[in-house]
Amino acid sequence: MKKLLVSLLIVMAVVPLAAVDEARLHAAYETEIRPYVEANSTTGKLTVSDGTVLSYRALVKPDAHVVVVLVGGHTESYVKYSELLYDFREANISIYALDHRGQGFSTRMLPDPEKDHVSDYNSYIDDLDSFLREVVDPKEDETLLLVGQSFGAAVAAAYAERFPASVDGLIMSSPYVSIKASALAVAFVGMTTLFGGGEKYVPGGGPYVPVAFEDNKETHSKARHERKLQDYVDYPAIRLGFPTNRWIVEIEKLGREIRRNAKDIICPTLVFHAEIDEYVQRRTQNALSAGIQNSKTVLLE
Repeated sequence: MKKLLVSLLIVMAVVPLAAVDEARLHAAYETEIRPYVEANSTTGKLTVSDGTVLSYRALVKPDAHVVVVLVGGHTESYVKYSELLYDFREANISIYALDHRGQGFSTRMLPDPEKDHVSDYNSYIDDLDSFLREVVDPKEDETLLLVGQSFGAAVAAAYAERFPASVDGLIMSSPYVSIKASALAVAFVGMTTLFGGGEKYVPGGGPYVPVAFEDNKETHSKARHERKLQDYVDYPAIRLGFPTNRWIVEIEKLGREIRRNAKDIICPTLVFHAEIDEYVQRRTQNALSAGIQNSKTVLLE
């Protein structure tokens, strides 16, 4: 337990201490962050049982005894986490970042590559299991921490529930437990899926369109918002638009599962909630946190 607490403290403390200042992010990205990541990490691909090819980035330090696996959110690629890998440069931690199926550089699920789609949410958990067993392969003396963002936090939670002995610590940032939308809207998406519209974009959705910083609902950091837009220019293959109706249906199922089985998470868990979250219901996030026995919740104002 002492070893794990130290590991959690490292993850919590090293980023604020090493983070790049907002004002110098643009310059630092090209002169420090990108060169560091390209020189010290590798990218790879893993083909899973159904033929889907998953892409990932790994920054492995030979003497590290802590392994962090980043499980990103909707639309995210490992490209987004380059800054985070740089922030951890002084910590003796190995870091892996996985692109979910249908996202980033991984196989897209539909002919329209900008639709985020999945037929069965269990595929995400199975993919993470394959990635951890076949690529990460943590040793007995290594501490495995899963760090999940939004929908990726839900995937990480489900994995921790199904394989409790395999996870030493779990950190979730704004876990996607239930979408912040009316019951009527969610029901409409469900009915549309039931009657054959599962592969269509959600109502009002469509392909990727750049959003001005003033209109974005994801970050208060203008520099990082602009970095995201530039990543899509630099790596057009990772662009992703809105999800499909079926994706929403499946992720809502995932949210219900992790709430129902929250008691099965036995590892120390840290949950970050955003005071202003435009996508996920706080009520359901609180229910998830309350169901995890060994957890701590932090509200980010």
